[in-house]
Amino acid sequence: MWVKIRTTPQQRDEWFAKAHARGVSFSDFARQSMNGVVVRKRRGPRPVDPALLLQLARLGNNLNQLARWANRDQRYADRLAILSELVSIERELTALRQRHEVADAD
Repeated sequence: MWVKIRTTPQQRDEWFAKAHARGVSFSDFARQSMNGVVVRKRRGPRPVDPALLLQLARLGNNLNQLARWANRDQRYADRLAILSELVSIERELTALRQRHEVADAD
């Protein structure tokens, strides 16, 4: 069913811009606005910096290598060396997270 409403071109453009900014169609925006529903923006996946993905992939590879090495022969695995590497990886992840959170705040 169609509902027609008179408006100025400027008002129409503003309403369509508001709907677009919230990530919904104008029809959804109008229905939800008329019903007193708060219109929320659709959340898509967050954009991720390719450099961050590359760093995470490298850390994941390091973890896989450590796991293979530790599982290969548990009798000879140097547990201190494994713990040291894991602490190093944890520090790198923390630094990456901090840099990424700072970038998100900007």
